[in-house]
Amino acid sequence: MFQKITIVGPGLLGTSLGMAIHARDSAMRISVWARREESRNACLQASWCHEASDNLEEALSGSDLAVLCTPVVHLSEILGKIGSILPANCLLTDVGSTKAEICMTAEQAAIKNFVGSHPIAGSEKSGMDYADSALFEGRPCFVTPSENTSVENADKITAFWKWLGMRIIQVAPKEHDRILAQVSHLPHLLASALCNFLSKQSRACREGAGQGLRDATRIAAGSPKIWSDIAQHNSKEILEALDLFSEEISQLKHIIANQDFADLEKWLEEGKAFRDSIA
Repeated sequence: MFQKITIVGPGLLGTSLGMAIHARDSAMRISVWARREESRNACLQASWCHEASDNLEEALSGSDLAVLCTPVVHLSEILGKIGSILPANCLLTDVGSTKAEICMTAEQAAIKNFVGSHPIAGSEKSGMDYADSALFEGRPCFVTPSENTSVENADKITAFWKWLGMRIIQVAPKEHDRILAQVSHLPHLLASALCNFLSKQSRACREGAGQGLRDATRIAAGSPKIWSDIAQHNSKEILEALDLFSEEISQLKHIIANQDFADLEKWLEEGKAFRDSIA
């Protein structure tokens, strides 16, 4: 596999990644780059981390794989710096929630060894305290090679995520962003919209909330900063998803306004069938 892996940004995903790698191969050397001394010290106290630095070049030294795990808003900045200090034979990937802009930035920075990826393994919680070595097992992972990505490099990144127990979906960066706007970004924003709507209603709405509402709005508990950044970087695709979703809401309003409850049952059955297919 790899001899040394550098994790850039030990948050929830970065720390979980280090733990997962160590659980599978304790001999594989793992380096961490983190700005905050507190984060570096926490990593060094863990069994999975061998070295930690606030100097990116130092953290990358001798690595044959680097994984960018910082929030998406910082990825373009790091890609702009990393090209000149990345070891010649070091593969570079990321875990960002959007891909088109990131992959384009990597190409503009002439980083030939970059392969975009996005493990669908997050949580409404954030930070290294919630890290889990089993976070990636059985989850989907998008690998998003650009037109200039070598097949060999894409295959190596694919093999890496498979090694961690993930199911691979390979698509172009723009297609990834369209899909994620529909299956991830839109649902999160809708959960927040429902919470915002209910917060403006009577207090009885809050007091009468049951498990169904908690289930439907769980993801609204995610970091507002992180999700605002994601929306900023994928606004075009999110707006298109909102337009499509508004058509579904219009259809629902039309069915109920016409008292066509046989049609409503059919509409609900279609929704249930999709939910059952992803359970």
